[in-house]
Amino acid sequence: MPKKPPSIEERLEQIQEALDEKPDHDDLEHWSSELAFKIEEMHEDVRDLQGEVAEVNAQVDDLYSEDR
Repeated sequence: MPKKPPSIEERLEQIQEALDEKPDHDDLEHWSSELAFKIEEMHEDVRDLQGEVAEVNAQVDDLYSEDR
């Protein structure tokens, strides 16, 4: 037996609950700027790590060439 679709009243109640739970615009703006800041920090960390990896690779290459 197919499930009965929710009544209009149930749907309106679900919509109202969703609207009540959604963050306000100022909160969204705050958290989006926080997120952008954190992402930029992560990009800087990745660039730093890439530099460190390049240095280690150069040291390994030097050691490898000395052993030859």
